[in-house]
Amino acid sequence: MEIVNDDDRISQLPDGVVNHIFSFLDTRSIVQSGCLSSRWRNIWKFHPYLNFDIDRSSYAASGSKFSKYVRSFLSKRDDVPELSTVKFRSNSISVPLLRKIIMYAMSHGTRKLMIEFSGEKRTRRGGIDSTLFSSQHLKHLFLRIDFGLKVSPPLTWDLPALTTLGINRVAFKLDDASELKSIDLFSQFPNLKTLILDNCSMSANIDTFIISSSALESLSLINLPNSCEFVVSTPNLSSFTYIGMPQFSLSVSDLLSLKTVNFQLIYRRSLKKQPKVIKMIIKTFRQLYKADSLTLNSGTLRVLSEFPELQSCPFTSLQNLTIVARWLRISPAEFAVVINYFCHSSPGLKFRVETQLTPSWMKESFVF
Repeated sequence: MEIVNDDDRISQLPDGVVNHIFSFLDTRSIVQSGCLSSRWRNIWKFHPYLNFDIDRSSYAASGSKFSKYVRSFLSKRDDVPELSTVKFRSNSISVPLLRKIIMYAMSHGTRKLMIEFSGEKRTRRGGIDSTLFSSQHLKHLFLRIDFGLKVSPPLTWDLPALTTLGINRVAFKLDDASELKSIDLFSQFPNLKTLILDNCSMSANIDTFIISSSALESLSLINLPNSCEFVVSTPNLSSFTYIGMPQFSLSVSDLLSLKTVNFQLIYRRSLKKQPKVIKMIIKTFRQLYKADSLTLNSGTLRVLSEFPELQSCPFTSLQNLTIVARWLRISPAEFAVVINYFCHSSPGLKFRVETQLTPSWMKESFVF
């Protein structure tokens, strides 16, 4: 009778399965897992997924202790030529440590880099240079660093493989000595498909922010400053999201492929006294008429109902209209005027309301 020794089944798992399991763990947990199997004792030295997250890790240190841990971990790893993913999430990120993480990721062929400052208070101290980001392999980059991103012309972002870029709570800064007043960061990314700018700020010497890309398919602009003009030229853009203040200055062109639009304004009564702002909204809204799916919030409905000039451009291709709001601060008559405007342009329009607090008049069947 043959006796099979299966006491160490963990060590018999294929490398692909082991790497997949470890991709869900933070770095400290991977190191601790070495006591479970002799085969895993040094796996942390060459594992292709790095996840530094002190919020989930039992290693709950922050500040200088956390920095020492990360530096020690990286210095003792074997020379892995390529990394799949590097995630760095902390409520205390020092600029020197941030630079080290970025440089390590860039020099090891990382395909996905995510850096997030999870603290509630904004520091706005220090900054990093955009020239640190240089890789022939990086495809996905997500930054929520709450630091300045220094942009010194000529721009040297070398990320030819990049397809997804998400930037949140980043302050874009031009060199004080720069004579330029505009920045164009994304035209150098030939394969960029998705771009998200969320709660970013600009230095006072930036008056024009250019988003120019022939490859871009999805663009989201969320709560951006009104201190400069955003110029968008994206002929292959199919999905566009704007959420923020009406004062936002947006100049768009070449939206010939546009299919899906999410347009949500923060309504202010003072708009009636700001004709220049209304002209900005009209200019932007008229560029969106090719969309076949449109999502609006109650703030945008109010603006549409109070300024009839916004209804001068028919949405002839519109197939689906969605109203999203926790409550609708608009009368039935005003609501009917806005909806009829869209239905007149697109008789086969499908309409729905997504709201948690539905007014009583909305509960009844609404006839257009």
